[in-house]
Amino acid sequence: MLLRLALAFGFALLAARAGAAELVFPPGSRIGLVPPPGMTASRTFQGLEDRARGAVMVITELSAQSYGKVAQDFDEARMRAGGMELLARETIETPRGSALLVGARQTENGVAMRKWALLALVPDELTAVIVATFPEAAKDAYPDAALRASFASLSIKPRLSADELLAALPYRLHDLGGFRLLRASPDGTAVLTLGPKDTSLPVEQPYFMVATRAAEPPPAAERERFAQRVFMTFSGRPDVRIISSEPIKLGGAAGHELIAEGKDERTGDRLTSVQWLLFGTTGFVQMFGIAREDQWGETLPRMRMRMLRDGFERR
Repeated sequence: MLLRLALAFGFALLAARAGAAELVFPPGSRIGLVPPPGMTASRTFQGLEDRARGAVMVITELSAQSYGKVAQDFDEARMRAGGMELLARETIETPRGSALLVGARQTENGVAMRKWALLALVPDELTAVIVATFPEAAKDAYPDAALRASFASLSIKPRLSADELLAALPYRLHDLGGFRLLRASPDGTAVLTLGPKDTSLPVEQPYFMVATRAAEPPPAAERERFAQRVFMTFSGRPDVRIISSEPIKLGGAAGHELIAEGKDERTGDRLTSVQWLLFGTTGFVQMFGIAREDQWGETLPRMRMRMLRDGFERR
């Protein structure tokens, strides 16, 4: 009994100290928290890091509608099937309400790793997913109580302006073509929607994404097959039918365009999607757009000429 009281008091003290410390909101993120001692904001991704110890805390903002699907990944049986040993599973209170906190241990490439993850729903606004990963050898630097206190400090900002989101990106988008930025990250990922809802579901509103990818650029003769592999991996839909695939030029650089058709698994709505790849010397840029078939004729020109695709410029 005394031990439980001591632990509870210790956690409350850490939480109070976290509450008194400064919240950190990574560039382009509405989600912030008080970092655990040793971590600072990353300049290359949306989250926190301690490079010396190999510790990272990745912050991801998703639509509120995504909560149910993401929660499936936190299912205990699914986690165990993925080779994780559960260390903790509990509900904690944050300034934005209750959230699920999960701790696990997993071996990756022969290295024992600890993983802590927070899943929180802000109704009608967003789903927050925060994942902390670090080697087992660094567990003394990141004790469980310190991580719980950091997660419990979860805070959500009001919606960011378009200028704030654009400033987080390592490139420029000169014309959004009527699309609206939902999320932007220093790693080069931008998520956009065309319509009044804050949703990334293409059956509700057209969706567009830009992402920078670090990979060895393929030789010219292999670009088409490479583009198809990237598309199928990203879509995750084996039933999607590619209807056109051809090389193009984007701003004078080599690129590839792919258009495909498919259906939404949930509603059965017919969807059309486009992928543009822009090849560079050290990687490539992926642009992906998708909309219902009945919206496609109006949406594709907004994604293409003088708009999103052709308005892309590296900083």
